[in-house]
Amino acid sequence: MEELSRLCCLAVEDVYGGFLAQIFQHLIQQGRLSVNQLAQRCRLPLRQVKAGIAALIQLRLIFHYTTPDGLSTYQANVHSAYNLIRAGRIVELVARRYGPAAAKIMEHLAILGYATADELEAHVCEDNVLTTSKDSAELTNGHHEEGVLLGGANPEVRTSFRTALKHLLDDRFISSVRDAHFQSEFDARQDVERHLQHLGMLPSAKGKKIQSDIDHRVDVELESRLDGTVSSASIMQDFEQRDSNENMTYSQVYLSTIPMLCIDYSNLLAAIRNERVASTAYKLFGQPAAQVARAACSQVDVDSGPFKIQSATSAPIQRLNVSQIRSSMAEEATQETLNEEDAENGWLGEYALNGYADPQVNGAQHYSQIDQHLAVLAEGPFSFLSQEPGGGQWLLHRSRLSNFLRDGELMRFMGESLSGPALRILRMLMDKGKLDEKSLQEIGLLGAKELRQCLAQLQLMGYLELQEVPREPQRQPNRTIFLWFYDAERVRKVVLGRLYKTMARLFQRLHLERERLASTLSKVERTDVQGSEEEMLSQAELQVLFKWRQKEAWFMTEINRLDESVVILRDL
Repeated sequence: MEELSRLCCLAVEDVYGGFLAQIFQHLIQQGRLSVNQLAQRCRLPLRQVKAGIAALIQLRLIFHYTTPDGLSTYQANVHSAYNLIRAGRIVELVARRYGPAAAKIMEHLAILGYATADELEAHVCEDNVLTTSKDSAELTNGHHEEGVLLGGANPEVRTSFRTALKHLLDDRFISSVRDAHFQSEFDARQDVERHLQHLGMLPSAKGKKIQSDIDHRVDVELESRLDGTVSSASIMQDFEQRDSNENMTYSQVYLSTIPMLCIDYSNLLAAIRNERVASTAYKLFGQPAAQVARAACSQVDVDSGPFKIQSATSAPIQRLNVSQIRSSMAEEATQETLNEEDAENGWLGEYALNGYADPQVNGAQHYSQIDQHLAVLAEGPFSFLSQEPGGGQWLLHRSRLSNFLRDGELMRFMGESLSGPALRILRMLMDKGKLDEKSLQEIGLLGAKELRQCLAQLQLMGYLELQEVPREPQRQPNRTIFLWFYDAERVRKVVLGRLYKTMARLFQRLHLERERLASTLSKVERTDVQGSEEEMLSQAELQVLFKWRQKEAWFMTEINRLDESVVILRDL
């Protein structure tokens, strides 16, 4: 999609500058290219293009694939480029749940793209030592005082880092990167098919049943290659092994494959989804029902990867655990209490976040009360909740949940741009299906002239489509039935395109406003000025800086608000 491509190019330029954005833009516009082709189109030296490609691969912004003949080609990774917009939100989510220490880990991981646990520890601990010792330790000839160690050598800082990293790994905020993640979906599937054919595991005959069996085997193998789960116990064990063998070389300590860690955005998508369901429940039934709805939806995982595996192992119906709902509500209340307390140096302590207390949760503590709230939600507009016959377990339908949120979001967008009988016509077509003008007049109690004006307006906006059903082969207009219908998938793509275009224009305006204040902002970005703006800048420059930060916050808030709609319409 052209709007999405433009948005991703602007996001890369906003974060990493014009050089990497130029290479990324040529890849996203022209598709798969080799290094020589890319150097010709960018009109840059081959050495600079290779350096830019290496940086983009490190940041996971492009795919690369090497053929059996040895030719390497590169392709833009639109999914990772769009995730640059969400990096700040997931850092904010981690800071709200686990404190500033875990947020610092996510910040460094977002900057590095992917890294091993040792590299991440070195960057985070060194940054923490430098920031905490800046005021207390004086610099003498560029060296710190004795007792202030660089490189994360402080045992307390190192222990706190590992505690925070363990929580992030256990809750799947951090996953591992595998070789298949650096390939496009087509290349990864071709690689799997070639590997299975070499092993003789794919039949050579043809047919629909045989082809479906081949696709199933390829999907299973591809899913295993794309599995990014990583155990926190193995990471902690590697840390202990390295500490106990400090005199050994790096290769002697790590005999197995070292897991590469990266950010997993699935928790952010789930949090946005749960908050949207909870806000709807709060408007209809109040705070206790909203908490139950949020805890129930939190039991359903979200796949944030760019590849959609056909043979997904997740069941379409999720059986809800009432005790887990109660535990989630109690854990949420406990985390809010813990986040209010200031931890020492901003790091998490040794308390167990899952070892929650047992507070009163707005009258929804007992299982019977939770069942009552679930029954109230199921009887309302939340059709994705149901109960087994005979008062059995509660069930949550994944597809119904996604359709409920998408339909609500689409109706909200269409309601903001439509008024009068146009929205009524849309609701009728959504409920009844395909209808002709005569049926729409009778059901909607509308006049012919007013109805035709509304239908033309809706068709022009892309919300309705017209189907011709001829009664005779001659296709005469007077012998043809014209049926109006509402296609939710088509409308979803139209709305997504408009969202991408709006976000791209916000980035363009942000870039324009930044260029107008380039002289002041270039001075603020200097390392000797950062942190001492009030001492180094004049009053006029401070006023300009204050207004710019307010304006930048407004732009990013609008972009994040539109990104929530993208999550509902595209990623669920």
